[in-house]
Amino acid sequence: MKNLIKIELKKSIFSKTFLLGTALLSLFAILSAVYSIESFNGYNPDYLYEYCMENGKYVYNPDFPLYSFFGSWLGGDTLSLAYTLFFTFLPVGAAIPFSWSFHSEKKNGYIRNIAIRTNKKHYYIAKTIAVFISGALAVFIPYLVNILLVSAFIPYYPNWAGYTFYNCVYFGNMWSDLFFSNPILHTMLFVMFNALYGGIFALLSYAVSFYIKNIIAIIFGPFLLMILSGYVENIIVNQFFQNALTVFEFVPTNFLHSRTLYNQVTFSNVLLVTLILLLFSILTIIIKGKKNEIY
Repeated sequence: MKNLIKIELKKSIFSKTFLLGTALLSLFAILSAVYSIESFNGYNPDYLYEYCMENGKYVYNPDFPLYSFFGSWLGGDTLSLAYTLFFTFLPVGAAIPFSWSFHSEKKNGYIRNIAIRTNKKHYYIAKTIAVFISGALAVFIPYLVNILLVSAFIPYYPNWAGYTFYNCVYFGNMWSDLFFSNPILHTMLFVMFNALYGGIFALLSYAVSFYIKNIIAIIFGPFLLMILSGYVENIIVNQFFQNALTVFEFVPTNFLHSRTLYNQVTFSNVLLVTLILLLFSILTIIIKGKKNEIY
């Protein structure tokens, strides 16, 4: 079992497809960092208002929190095209590394060779672990690259609750209190949260491969689901909740961003969507795996 997991992990991580998926998301992460760095360099910190001076000496510049790292990293970027592309294609980048492997191995007869040497159950467990980890890493690495780049050029300043309109972190949203009390922890939580969803999107593609035989459809399955979900959510909101004071967000590619992009994000609706996607993926792998004849 352990050896099989090692084999599957090696196949998933040390591969050209893993590099491709990671490179796709890293490209958008780097472009977002470049945009934030250039925006910061265009800001003149010497431009001070009178109330920033006391006895002719600099006291405090209230603009600094607006140009801090916490509003410039990938999860804080709300202005560049790159961040939009990153979150839009995150399901694709997570699926490319290894979610298609079951379909490919079933097609070329590799599974039959494995079945001779090990239990079918062990194969599915090892495959599930490898698919999840490869998807999570394909998302985590671009975030790490972005954070290292941005932090090398843009300083850290404490966040101020008075700038809620500018930083798009509203009270009542998931982990919003941490943005002001512990912004580093807030950043780390969203990076890990996105990595988790990288694994979930990869598992979702893996589950789709039990129903669909086209490899392109397998890889782009979660991506199309997110696009369709966003479209349906917009229709529902416009038809039934247009005048509602609070509308909750249920589309993962919208609530993965650490800022409130559209609707309110709460832990309960995030947990509900996450459990639905995980249960669908895991149950599909278990049920279809048992019924699937690989010998």
